[in-house]
Amino acid sequence: MIFDLLNLNRALRGSVAGVLIAVLAAPAFAADSQPAQPEPEPNAPAEASALKAKGDSLFRARNYVDALSAYEQAEAVHSDPRVLYNQARALQALGRYGDALSVLTRFANVASPELKAEVTGLDALIADLRSRVCEVTVRANEAGAQVSFRGHALGATPLAAPVLLEAGQGTLRVEKDGYFPITREVTLRGGGSASFDVTLGSVERHARLVIKSRVPGAFISIDGKRLAQAPTEALLLPGTHRIVAHRDDYTDASTQVIVDAGQNRSIDLNPLEQHPLLKQWWFWTGVGVVAAAGTTAAVLIARDQRKASDGDFSPSAISAPLRF
Repeated sequence: MIFDLLNLNRALRGSVAGVLIAVLAAPAFAADSQPAQPEPEPNAPAEASALKAKGDSLFRARNYVDALSAYEQAEAVHSDPRVLYNQARALQALGRYGDALSVLTRFANVASPELKAEVTGLDALIADLRSRVCEVTVRANEAGAQVSFRGHALGATPLAAPVLLEAGQGTLRVEKDGYFPITREVTLRGGGSASFDVTLGSVERHARLVIKSRVPGAFISIDGKRLAQAPTEALLLPGTHRIVAHRDDYTDASTQVIVDAGQNRSIDLNPLEQHPLLKQWWFWTGVGVVAAAGTTAAVLIARDQRKASDGDFSPSAISAPLRF
């Protein structure tokens, strides 16, 4: 099933064509958008035809949620490219651009050349949807981890293929029983792609340490290895670890922490800003004082939590960069 615009296309050409292209390429349905009413396939089961007609009626009433449900049921009963097209337009109206693009791509792959020729502006519509989504790849070190974005399940690792997600900010979460969950706040750019590599740590073998700082731009190092800007987190083996927060023109803040398997710990490390007077060579020469490097600043260590818990972290905590 395709929109009434298909029937109009047969009768209205020339000056009206530009209007039809604009309607089909719109990011969401206008208030007067109408679903198609083409002739049903001769061999289509009666049940599928009835569901398609129900979806058309619901779509005309702008009840896109129930219209989508009717189209999905019709497609399950009998595969029909016309149903796929209207299903994609219902998804588009709901702002589910990634799903709309996936379904519309299926339509373009299975529809006959004659049917696709009746869909004025199909390429423009596909291009518009593609500009609104990001192709996302998520890889994890453990199979069977559940991946979700903005609360919607994407599947279990390893994901079969990249997923198309609506551009913008959202929470990426990867979790598996017996492992510390990973939660990241990420920003996805429309028309591009992003790749995330996630390392899950077993609660039986690792501790999770979250490092925060009130000093913007402070970089965190653990055991001499530079990680990322605070706030960030790390999975550590049980034992003693040295944590350092560094920022240029500040005195490093450092501490040692002892962690046990299964622990969640959180610390604040705040480098101290150096007074301008203390930076002058003549000041130190005049008072005969040698500057001591690596002074340890005050560290506030939060109460240990033996039970794994969730946490939100800024994009700076993500080990994998966005790729466009």
